[in-house]
Amino acid sequence: LIPSISMTSHMIIVAHTLIIPTALLRTPRHLSYLSVVGTVATIAVVLAVVLTCLIDGDKYEEIAISKGRVNDRGHYHDLWISAGLPLALGLVGFTFSGHAVVPSIYCSMKKPQDFEKMVSTTFLVVVGCCILTAVSGYYMFGNEVEDQVTLSLKATAGAKTELAMKMLTWLMILTAFSKFTLAMYPLSRGLEEIVAPHLSKDTAIDITSAAVKIILIALALLVAIFVPSFSFLCSIVGLFSVIIVAVIFPAAAHLKLFGARLSIFEKIVDWLMVIGGSVVAIIGTIATMRSDIGE
Repeated sequence: LIPSISMTSHMIIVAHTLIIPTALLRTPRHLSYLSVVGTVATIAVVLAVVLTCLIDGDKYEEIAISKGRVNDRGHYHDLWISAGLPLALGLVGFTFSGHAVVPSIYCSMKKPQDFEKMVSTTFLVVVGCCILTAVSGYYMFGNEVEDQVTLSLKATAGAKTELAMKMLTWLMILTAFSKFTLAMYPLSRGLEEIVAPHLSKDTAIDITSAAVKIILIALALLVAIFVPSFSFLCSIVGLFSVIIVAVIFPAAAHLKLFGARLSIFEKIVDWLMVIGGSVVAIIGTIATMRSDIGE
């Protein structure tokens, strides 16, 4: 549409524009429909990666040769790569970045007494999906695997799998759409609650709610355009923000609120999470920023 803007920027702008209608949903009950779409799409992507691994097997040597990265050792799977540890920790942390929406889910549940069972089941499913995707992706592509395994799949796809790759791409888009709206909900809700006491009419509250969400989408659009490194951004968010919210803060709050009633074992576990999370967040963030600046 605008020749001076690149195709990538065009696509980013279009994507954020399409997100606006879903972002204007005001209650967790309405957002639950988006959650179902995202869940189905995510499971489909995981199954696609696993099935590709089972059908095609390893492709790492072929990819290494095509990139001119053949090594003398004859293998392309390293059990330990210390240079990639900060990025890996950040990406894993980013995977569990949905904690902020948990209180809203609890408040909107028809049976709040099933909350703990729901959370435990959710975490088991997420961990299982992560393990399946990680093992399948690394088995197929070895050290040459991309930060997003779907990019590696696309790079090695042939003419026969072109349709399947298009379907996989659209599933990834659906996943991103649903997660963006759900992840933004707690922040927008918090901002709305700050402004709501100063507004007397429901119409004004509705307009303010829409304006807050559109502003947040615009800010996300600017980040997407001017911070193009997906893996770096996810790693920084995962290491700094998510580990604080998902690891350090819950353990510290548990100690503060129930410290007198906790057993020695529970206190040790909480302190390990606080100290370990702090070390990982600080060292990982510094290492990731240094590696990105070096590149």
